[in-house]
Amino acid sequence: MKVMTEDYIAIISADDALAHALASSLRRLGVFSQVFAPTVKIDQLQKACGVIFAQASLSKTCSQSDFDLPYIVLEENNKQVLESFVTKTKCPRNWNMKAYLPIISERIKEIVGERSVFLLVSGGVDSTVAFVLLNRVLGTERVLGLHIDNGLMRHNESQEVQDFLSKERINNLQVVDASAEFLKKLKNKVAPEEKRQIIGAEFLKVKDRELAKLNLDPQKWMIAQGTIYPDIVESGEFNNEDLVKTHHNRVAEVYDLMEQGLLLEPLAELYKDEVRWLGEELGIPHHLVWRHPFPGPGLGVRLLCSHGNFQDKLNIDEVPQLQEYLDQKSIDVELLALRSVGVSEEKRTYAQPLLINTQMSWEQYEKLSTEILQKFPVINRVVKLIGKSSAETFRIKEQYLQKNDLDILRKIDEVCTDFLYAENLYEEIWQMPVVLLPLTLDKKPVVVLRPVESTDAMTAKFCQIPLHLLDKLWVQLQNIGVGAAFYDITHKPPGTIEWE
Repeated sequence: MKVMTEDYIAIISADDALAHALASSLRRLGVFSQVFAPTVKIDQLQKACGVIFAQASLSKTCSQSDFDLPYIVLEENNKQVLESFVTKTKCPRNWNMKAYLPIISERIKEIVGERSVFLLVSGGVDSTVAFVLLNRVLGTERVLGLHIDNGLMRHNESQEVQDFLSKERINNLQVVDASAEFLKKLKNKVAPEEKRQIIGAEFLKVKDRELAKLNLDPQKWMIAQGTIYPDIVESGEFNNEDLVKTHHNRVAEVYDLMEQGLLLEPLAELYKDEVRWLGEELGIPHHLVWRHPFPGPGLGVRLLCSHGNFQDKLNIDEVPQLQEYLDQKSIDVELLALRSVGVSEEKRTYAQPLLINTQMSWEQYEKLSTEILQKFPVINRVVKLIGKSSAETFRIKEQYLQKNDLDILRKIDEVCTDFLYAENLYEEIWQMPVVLLPLTLDKKPVVVLRPVESTDAMTAKFCQIPLHLLDKLWVQLQNIGVGAAFYDITHKPPGTIEWE
């Protein structure tokens, strides 16, 4: 759903991470920005008031000499340089969500026409903002929301959203408990992509069934989603890039709706922070808008599954020069018997994480993690030990998306969230996925925390929670039966924010 303003700065790049970092920074300066592939045609940029070339794009079709516009070549996201360039272009600094709201409102009315809109409301920030936006623009009589309880939500998340909507007299949200159906479909499934595909397809299946019950005419109703721009990028729709991961709102059934002109995605031009600002502009309470992001598949991608065995396990001595490197550094590490998703040069990687058992400072951890990931590409993620209940060996366990394990993860996630609030860290951290690994120690669960700071989800840095506070959290985790806890010290890239 393209919403182009009259004045903007075009970013031409084949480097998606740099392009979107630049775009996000420009928007924070009050200037609308749009990313284009190096093959963009000159006549597509007639309304641009300036052009930024990312270094990787210069050897492509498009050349800066083709433009009779202010331009600059950048190799990094330098905010001072961007500030100076914006001044040079004289581009109006009028991009903000207060100004954007009437623009997107008119665009929604134009696309929807006389039809009504049906929206799947996951309960996360994106779909909640999209639902409230559509109700404000079209009225409650032309919008119908469906919240499908798939059994994969965080503790009490669905109820908080329902309570807010009820208070706002938005009573057109129907709730369907389909948790048993989802968990049945996901039974014994372990592959991350397969789980994502099943969850996405099942959402649409339940949606179709509920639509049939309501006897709504498909020709008079559009389907809306809370898709945001990073979802589109990571699903491979920008620059024809390789798939990093399939988002639940980018499965085959969704593409069919797009081809039929039946799909509405009112947030698809926005980064996550812009969605939050739009939500506040719509009057959604601060604590709901600034909840940590939650993936569409929910805990389905935060509970790693396993058949109880691990094939093709890589050992330290099988990685060329790794043992020599570790000996020089005098650190105790081990390769975990599982794999997580990462990204390198816009391509997906799937590799074993490296656990560092040696205690050190955050500065040392960051330096070590960066070196290891650069020197040894067979490793795409590094974690540090927070604490463990004994010196016993980690054992791989059979683990699937079943209610008991999901309840364990929900409880651990709740304890971690309460900890962040209690220590006034919740809004300092952009997101902290809590991942239940298919490992045990003394027959107790093993988890990894993934606190990151980011503005657009395209890139992220791991947060450095004070180590003495992590000691405090570890005591709380032990008290609820956790056997070991790790802390992800991998930036994105090469590690994705989610582990699957």
